[in-house]
Amino acid sequence: MNRVYLYIVGSVCASSIFIQHRQALAGGIGVTLDNSSEVESQVTSVSQLSDVQPTDWAFQALQSLVERYGTIAGYPDKTFRGDRAMTRYEFAAGLNSALDRINELLAAGLTDKVRKEDLAVLQRLQEEFSTELATLRGRVDGLEARTAKLETQQFSTTTKLRGQVIFAINGGTQANAQDPNAIFFSRSRLSLETSFTGKDLLLTQLQAGTGNNSDATGFLQNENGAFRNRITSIGEAQIQQQFERIFFPLSFLGVTLEDLGIGLANLQTVEQVRDAYSGITATFNLEEGLSPTAAQAFQQNLLQGIETSRAINRFLQSNSTLDYSGVASDFRLSRLSYTFLTAQDLRISLFPQGFLSDFVDFNRYANNNEGSFGATNFSTFGLANNQLLLANDTPGAGAALAWNPGQGFFTLRAAYRAEQGALANANSVFGNSDDRSGIFDAPNLGVVELELSPSKAFALRLQYSNGVQAGNKYEVLGANLELTIGKHLGLFGRFGYAFNFPGDIQPTAWSAGIAFPDLLRVGDLAGISVGQPLTFEDNLLGIFNATQTNYEAFYRFQVSDHLSVSPIVQVITNPGNIKSDTAFTATLRTIFSF
Repeated sequence: MNRVYLYIVGSVCASSIFIQHRQALAGGIGVTLDNSSEVESQVTSVSQLSDVQPTDWAFQALQSLVERYGTIAGYPDKTFRGDRAMTRYEFAAGLNSALDRINELLAAGLTDKVRKEDLAVLQRLQEEFSTELATLRGRVDGLEARTAKLETQQFSTTTKLRGQVIFAINGGTQANAQDPNAIFFSRSRLSLETSFTGKDLLLTQLQAGTGNNSDATGFLQNENGAFRNRITSIGEAQIQQQFERIFFPLSFLGVTLEDLGIGLANLQTVEQVRDAYSGITATFNLEEGLSPTAAQAFQQNLLQGIETSRAINRFLQSNSTLDYSGVASDFRLSRLSYTFLTAQDLRISLFPQGFLSDFVDFNRYANNNEGSFGATNFSTFGLANNQLLLANDTPGAGAALAWNPGQGFFTLRAAYRAEQGALANANSVFGNSDDRSGIFDAPNLGVVELELSPSKAFALRLQYSNGVQAGNKYEVLGANLELTIGKHLGLFGRFGYAFNFPGDIQPTAWSAGIAFPDLLRVGDLAGISVGQPLTFEDNLLGIFNATQTNYEAFYRFQVSDHLSVSPIVQVITNPGNIKSDTAFTATLRTIFSF
């Protein structure tokens, strides 16, 4: 907010010529609107003012004010700018300041510091500008009253309350699949931001939604859809092969597996298919002469392969969902962190509950945790962050640091998260959230990020994460790029490669897009993005025979500082890395901020 700084000088020593007082004072009182680039600087000697010379007509008046009254305030560049014009109200403000200074001297018993001639001049000026002085003092009194009222009614002297509420209407469709119902859901976040020193931040954030039900993409990629059908197809093919080796070809009698009671097609859930598939094949293995030990080992490998495939499918499913859907209906702790400076360039954060994306993998055009609220740009979970790098960014407890030497172009960040150290259950796609380990136990993940930003228009972030997920080593290399081209165009992209991933696969992930800031109006934002959350060769059961690709386009209408409305379209080809029909969803997102 702009602040008004008064730069007061005047001649209060040449009392014989009143007009000279006005000219000198008019030349010395100035008003500037400060935008934090200019602040007043007290002058102790007139020689400190670089644009005031001994030959100037007002030099003696300035010198008198500095030495006798100390009422000079200069600009940071050590200039006075005495030739600046001013209004009567600005003059009155300067006169009021001079009167206050004279009263201070008289109250302190320093009457010898104040000359009678100066008092006479001030009295005459006070009479001439009585109207302006009364108006000015009335405004000051009103401001003080309002300030006092705010101080008595404010929420806290150290804490700010901020909030965000999202309303979303969402629906979708996919050929050869049951279409989800159109839904209306919400997410509310309340943040208490507390600072004790002005250089630290204690963040306490609560959130609630309209239930844990997923959105249209989550419904269409439910594991009991295409994923179950794929396991059923693979399982029935294997069961038929074993049956025909042991007994007879099904075509010989014109029967089906369902006729014989060993089919899988009529089973409704993945668990039912899994249990029947593993049980029937284990029995047939024994019939074919495998030892009980070998048959049991085969069954265990099959079960493990199915469970790992389920985890991969959940990873892909969550990457398609809207970031703000599926939030529990009761208020829960979403974030709790304390950030402070240990040195001018080093920031430390401790969080009993938080997300790695709060501290690493920022991107001005695609980031779901902007200001700890998110959802201001892309909504698709897998397009808002590098989820391969962050292992789907589940909540946890840990610490983070950011080091930016000399506020230069180089920034080093590091963050560590232990999922089950969190205060709330971590719904990991890889592990069991009921297994509540400590902050140094698995599942966990650490991320190191090096950012190179030689200008405000360009940033490159090189990343590395390492930890344990689903009982296996987890290791990923990543990169994050953003480039601003002019005022209305931005490019961004992310890439990840996993050396170790559940299922002993080495997947890659990528996303890229274009953003159009202030496209039609100032504050508006449009964006288009495309990405593939997991690209890999399936060495497990052969369930995954394609690559899922996510697309999103949105336009955010910034109605006001506190309200935005965004139509959003999502397209998912080969959902779940399975050859299937393309899924389409549409969302109308409204965000209230306060």
